[in-house]
Amino acid sequence: MNKHAYLIIAHNEPEVLRTLLAMLDDVRNDIFVHIDRRARFVYESVKDYKPKHSTLVFLEHPIAVYWGDISQVQVEYMLFERAFSQGPYAYYHLLSGVDLPIKSQDYIHAFFQQNQGKEFVGFWMDAAHRRDLKRKVYRYYLFTRYFKGGNALVHSVCALSRNLFLALQKVIRYKRNQGNIVFQKGFNWVSITQAFCTYLLSQKENVFRTFRYTLCPDEIFIQTVLWNSSFREHIYNKENALIGSMRYIDWERGNPYVWQEKDTDELLSSPYLFARKFASINGNVINLIK
Repeated sequence: MNKHAYLIIAHNEPEVLRTLLAMLDDVRNDIFVHIDRRARFVYESVKDYKPKHSTLVFLEHPIAVYWGDISQVQVEYMLFERAFSQGPYAYYHLLSGVDLPIKSQDYIHAFFQQNQGKEFVGFWMDAAHRRDLKRKVYRYYLFTRYFKGGNALVHSVCALSRNLFLALQKVIRYKRNQGNIVFQKGFNWVSITQAFCTYLLSQKENVFRTFRYTLCPDEIFIQTVLWNSSFREHIYNKENALIGSMRYIDWERGNPYVWQEKDTDELLSSPYLFARKFASINGNVINLIK
């Protein structure tokens, strides 16, 4: 179980995705990629990429993935299940298609070997995120797939219906998910062990039942499953989401910030293993990182 599985969710930036695939191409890695069903141009740009050392698998039946929607959870489970069927692996790393490793493969594998058994999942514990978490899990959110984009009329009707229903729940003080679950929130980009992946897959039915009408469930379900399990004691870091996930994501300068050439030294000197996000318009930093 020395091999690692990389699970990539992509919907744009094919040039960054090809760079990511090249940087993960190592005999110790297998790579699994889901490209949004609507992003055919991305698939056409990378489908012929042939790694020299890794096994590369494109999921055969991709779905349309919508921001804030349960489809985000669905695609993550699709990737975990596909990789799990080909495993076992020491670690399963969930990345976006605009992430890059900022350490060498030798460094990354040595790091996880030294920290074997730890779960690298980031948690947002500050007061603002705790308030946001309660808002998202204790109320029903309807039509989440129409939260952004799409037909203007459909978007408007769904937004009006959603807001009216939210207002009604607030007026009558309705609160869902009032069980013994302690909900948590953080990055959906994680690195988890074979053992926890097995447990996460066993919780699939409960996850979909609990989070189907939750806003942004992809930022909540893994953290919640982990926190409410015996694997909680194996969390690498509970206090700092960046350290906890070993991912450098800057929410101070952007949503998140897109790394530029002037940030190269900052990235390479950081203690983190991966960073997001990158864009082809800032190709110099990508080439320098590679």
